[in-house]
Amino acid sequence: MQQLRTWFQLLVLVALAYAASKSCVASNCASTSLEADFVFLVDASDSIGAANFAALQIFLVDFVKGLTLSSVDSQIALYTYGVSAVNYLTLSAGNTPTAVQNAITAMKYEGSSSRNLYQALTKQQTDVNPMSGLRTSTYKKVLVILAGDAFTGNAVVGSSILTQVQQKYDTILSVGVGPKALANLAATLPKLSTYSTNAFFALSIDQLPYVGSWIGTYSCNGIQQTTVIPMTTPPPTQSPSVPCQLSTLNYDVYLILDVSATASAADFAAMKQAVKNFVAPFPIGDGKTQFALVATSVDSQIYYTAFHSGQKRDDVNGAIDKLLQDTNVGQTMNLALGAIQGYLNQHYATSNKIIAYFTSNTNWDSSPVTTINNLKTTFGVSPVAVQWTSTASATDLASFAGSANCVNAVANKANTATWLQTKMCSKTFC
Repeated sequence: MQQLRTWFQLLVLVALAYAASKSCVASNCASTSLEADFVFLVDASDSIGAANFAALQIFLVDFVKGLTLSSVDSQIALYTYGVSAVNYLTLSAGNTPTAVQNAITAMKYEGSSSRNLYQALTKQQTDVNPMSGLRTSTYKKVLVILAGDAFTGNAVVGSSILTQVQQKYDTILSVGVGPKALANLAATLPKLSTYSTNAFFALSIDQLPYVGSWIGTYSCNGIQQTTVIPMTTPPPTQSPSVPCQLSTLNYDVYLILDVSATASAADFAAMKQAVKNFVAPFPIGDGKTQFALVATSVDSQIYYTAFHSGQKRDDVNGAIDKLLQDTNVGQTMNLALGAIQGYLNQHYATSNKIIAYFTSNTNWDSSPVTTINNLKTTFGVSPVAVQWTSTASATDLASFAGSANCVNAVANKANTATWLQTKMCSKTFC
């Protein structure tokens, strides 16, 4: 599975050493067996900062330690970008551990206010070719863009250079790093790839190991989400028990969905369907109701739903469909709420705001109660919780939501959609 902001301080760099060992988790390949040409474009501007740029270098070193580097396995090319784009390593030279680590060490932090990605894409388009080590179609070609804030220079999205790059690479992965990335790149990064799922927002530097795992997974042969364009259908008719016309409501709904291993596979699938049933009757779009989505487990990740960017029903349902259950049983709720605050900081002109937390797990790394109370006070957002299985503490959920009256108990989970819709009609929160 957005991430993140002035209000969310970057955490201390920890545990980067295990990034490589996590590569390709939940996929059908190991990082050591990858056969890929990796091209990294690394933001060297002041949006990253000198300390975090050094952390990115450590992340890159740890990531490549998990690869087998050779002319018949994986190869690495490295660029930084700021005022200008600088090449530190070509693919043909980047197939030995020593060469790659030396190049990473040599990368310079520029510290300018410029982030000219257009120039970096143009330069790699010229540089990265068979003469410099780009291999045949049997090797996967992966472009990884690391960015800390909005790009400067020529617009990339909609440009001919981006179209050329998308045709050149099998996979383009975009990683937003730090507080300004979510605020200013949430709509842009998913558009750099032909797949909106190929964007990851690292809320803090200590999330970089998960970035490594994510890059590794999408670099496996045969791994990619298939783009499906469903037929447009009208929203289903709402339940007659819901006391208002949902079409008259104007809400921003921030969904936090538990993707930990606590629930059974059947319960997890049923929860996803319940969320889709909740969303289904709402007309979606500006001036109506829109949905943001954050998945939480031992990590929290924003899923792209085109929130306040021309959102359509397929954007929301597609993001829900892509949720995968984790193998861990944690809950980083403060991290998830921090991701949502990035959206709240945009002060969208929406009448009402709720956070709807679906969970089978209250094994929080730290209590989110103070954080949610601050969001209520500062932004007027109202929390509600859905106890999806009895393994989530009803007492803890009542503390989160403000009262048991704002928790849908597991005994009523069959009526989750109408319970939430009725709450939104009555605007009776806790």
